[in-house]
Amino acid sequence: MIINYKVLTKVKMWGTLLLLLFVQSCQIEGESLSLRELPKPDFDAEEIGPGRIRLTNRSNQPTIARWTVLSSGQKLEGDVVEVNLIFEGSYDVKLDVTGQGGMASVTKTVSVSADDPEACSDDKLLGFLASCTQKTWRLNPEAGAFKVGPGPDNGDWWSSGTADVVTRSCEFNDEFTFYFNAEGTFAYDNKGDFFADGYLGNKTAGCEPADNLKGDQMLWNSGTFQFGVVEGTGVKRLGQLRLIGKGAHIGVKKAHNGGETDTGPATDYILYDVLDMQKNVNGQGYDLLKIGVNIGGDGWWTFTLRSFEN
Repeated sequence: MIINYKVLTKVKMWGTLLLLLFVQSCQIEGESLSLRELPKPDFDAEEIGPGRIRLTNRSNQPTIARWTVLSSGQKLEGDVVEVNLIFEGSYDVKLDVTGQGGMASVTKTVSVSADDPEACSDDKLLGFLASCTQKTWRLNPEAGAFKVGPGPDNGDWWSSGTADVVTRSCEFNDEFTFYFNAEGTFAYDNKGDFFADGYLGNKTAGCEPADNLKGDQMLWNSGTFQFGVVEGTGVKRLGQLRLIGKGAHIGVKKAHNGGETDTGPATDYILYDVLDMQKNVNGQGYDLLKIGVNIGGDGWWTFTLRSFEN
């Protein structure tokens, strides 16, 4: 066998050169990816009006700031944000920051010295939902009360019809009551029955007694939960409604943010985007509220509620 030593020598030289380049590139990459010290998050809270707080990120280095009001689940982003806390009292606010050194968080208690006297105005989302004491809603007893399709307020995939007001009477009698209080109380009353819809209880296509809910589906039964609102957010910039507590829902039980789960609640909360608010519709003395939940991709469930006297 004849060995070409010149070829082997060239291969070794090229191999050595490639190895040196690889090591050098790793060193350069390592230097460019070297982390700085972990950020030390801190913030100031300033009361700028009744129930209104300005939060300012005071971390020791430039960071991306994300805020969460732990009691209501309100979420905001930015170095300076303003948040409605509405009622006199103390609230825990968490600041999560991301900097070149990594991620860190801090939680502080923020105090509100006085209630917001305008918070229950029906020009505000909270006031529209709960009035100044409480307000009860049901599915609007008309066609299109709930629907699903590619986008908010779209029923191309399925939409309830006029006949469903009767055949699904056990859904249209459900009551959703919002209370104007510091606890953010939300009460759901199914009136002792539910529409099985092929996946609830005995999985029929009709109404069943509430006792038929078993296992994790029992969490979808009547109960008292919490809610929170954020003004000026959402796909329509009309605000967002967050129902807090496993089993809290409006409309189709299986629908939640990012998907549908028919065996029981998948999350501890559901966030709905407000799509429309109409006051005293046609002078008839009732209001209409339209909300939607994104179930993933372009899929949205939309529910239209009508206010009723208690």
